[in-house]
Amino acid sequence: MGFLDAYSGILGSIGSTFKYILYLLPVVILIIIIAVWWRHKVVFKYKVRVFRERENGKVKESNYVGGYIGRKNLAPFFKVKTGRWWWQYVDFIETPKIQYMDEDDRLYYKQIDVGTFTQLKRSFEGDRFFFTPVESDVKYGAVLSVQRIKEVLRTEPTWKKVLPYVSLVVLAIAFIAAYAILLNRGC
Repeated sequence: MGFLDAYSGILGSIGSTFKYILYLLPVVILIIIIAVWWRHKVVFKYKVRVFRERENGKVKESNYVGGYIGRKNLAPFFKVKTGRWWWQYVDFIETPKIQYMDEDDRLYYKQIDVGTFTQLKRSFEGDRFFFTPVESDVKYGAVLSVQRIKEVLRTEPTWKKVLPYVSLVVLAIAFIAAYAILLNRGC
């Protein structure tokens, strides 16, 4: 009996397994899409309106959604989703002040620079309304910046990065050897 004779049945089982994977792949993709959609609805539940000044005092208005992103052992931050894809977002350095949110859970911001946003307070005088800037929380922004710097500068030892891959290779070799031993014994 040759060494390769022990693996003769593997190709048939791999083919049937591949067929089941192809049948289950659309279901798995659908579950992932539903999970991402549900997370989007749960996390990004606040409406955000951004005013951008243009030439001659004109204002361009954009409507987005935003939400608080909580992190383990770190301060939460406010993220505004500016597009459909996962890379289209803006992280705000400070969390918005809830007392300046309107009745539709909408926050107002004025974009001063490319990455600089100032929260606005909406006030009414008669039949007109005005937006005034809200004072920013410098302390919270500084804490969040320090945490981001610590996160960037944190280094992990090389063995922690390589260990999962080495363990997977060792387990794969052990399983293949065990399978070959079982087939040779006739179990």
